[in-house]
Amino acid sequence: MDYSAIAFYVNQLQQHIQQLQKEVNSLESRILQLEQKEQSPKTTIEKLEYHFDQLKIEKLDGTLHIGISPEELNQTEDFSLPFPNQPPASHFQELNNYADTELPTYIRQLEEEYQYRLTDDYRQTLIDDVKKQLPGRISYYAQQSGNDPNSVVQPIIKELQLGLRKWFDQQLYKE
Repeated sequence: MDYSAIAFYVNQLQQHIQQLQKEVNSLESRILQLEQKEQSPKTTIEKLEYHFDQLKIEKLDGTLHIGISPEELNQTEDFSLPFPNQPPASHFQELNNYADTELPTYIRQLEEEYQYRLTDDYRQTLIDDVKKQLPGRISYYAQQSGNDPNSVVQPIIKELQLGLRKWFDQQLYKE
């Protein structure tokens, strides 16, 4: 073999060795990066348990969207479902109106009759308490009567008046 062929062959081997050395260096740096990522602290959530039965919820309103991001929420239409047998809003409006306009007069009549004075704040507290109970009472009477306005609104008004009268009776016995 002549000297130039051997020199050419050695030169080729040197280039090949340099290329392999670059690849080895590259692979070593990637291995180091992966090892550093592996050593960094991880957050692992193994199991989530929800105990909703242990929560005390006094008021729950709003809408819960599961699996929807805020961006998707802006693009969505109304997700609400109609409630079957939901009493008409007119019952609630009529009774709420009664509680705001006529019920204070009835309470003042009872105050006179029982000689038991209430402060304005306490009178308003009674009215607010009555208003909180209206949706449940409307649903109850609506189911009983099939949403007939006379069979829903009037019995509730009578029930409110009777309940307030009994409350005044109890206040007298406390004293």
